[in-house]
Amino acid sequence: MMRGALRSLILVLLTAGSSVAALLGDRLLPGGNRAERVMGWWGRAFLRSGGWTLRVEGMENLPPGGAVLVANHQSVVDIPMLLSAFPRPVGFLAKRELGEIPLFGKAMAAAGNLFVDRDDPRDAVRMLREAGARLRGGRLVVVFPEGTRSGDGSVGEFRTGAFYLAQKSGAPVVPVYLDGGYRAIPKGGFRVLPAGLLVRVLPPLSREEGAGGTKERIAAAA
Repeated sequence: MMRGALRSLILVLLTAGSSVAALLGDRLLPGGNRAERVMGWWGRAFLRSGGWTLRVEGMENLPPGGAVLVANHQSVVDIPMLLSAFPRPVGFLAKRELGEIPLFGKAMAAAGNLFVDRDDPRDAVRMLREAGARLRGGRLVVVFPEGTRSGDGSVGEFRTGAFYLAQKSGAPVVPVYLDGGYRAIPKGGFRVLPAGLLVRVLPPLSREEGAGGTKERIAAAA
C-alpha cells in the first residue's frame, strides 16, 4: 500500500512538472512543437514511474497519413498509453473538462490537443474544422467515443462524432482496443495498482461500418 501511495505521489509530481515544462517548452527546447514533445515524454515516463509494462499489438494495421483512432476508454492511464504506443505523434479530441484541469489542461492544449464543449453546437463546428485540418495534414487524432471511462473494462455505447469527423475529412477510422487501465488506476481515485497494459490496433473500418460496427470490433478484441 505504501509503495502504491508513493507511486501515486510521483505520478502527480511528474504530471505537474511536465505540464510546466510543456508550457515553457518554447524557451527550453529547440525546433518543432516543443509542448508536444514534452507531453510525449511525459506519457512514457508516466508508465515507467507507475511500474507498468505496455504491450503493443497490430501496429501494422496503422495506415500512413492522417487517421481517426477510435479507442475504448478505461482510465486516466489511457492517454499515456496511447502517447507511448504510436511511432508518430498523436493528438486527442477530448471533452472541455479535461482542458480545465489546472496546468495539465493548458499543457495538453499547448501540445495541440483539442477540447470541445459538447453542449455548444458552435464549438463542435470549430472542433470539426480544426481536427479535419490536422487529419488532412497527416496527423493521428484520438477520440474516445464512449464519452466517459469504464469502471470495469466493459465497452459502452459509442457516440457518432468521430465517424462524422472521419467522413468530413476523408480520413480512415482505425479502432484501437485498450486494456489494463481500469486495473492500473481504478475509476474514482488515483490509487496506483499493478497491471499489465495493452494497446491493440485493429484494421481500419470499411465505409459501411459505423459506431455500432466499431464497438463490436473493439469488444471482440477483448
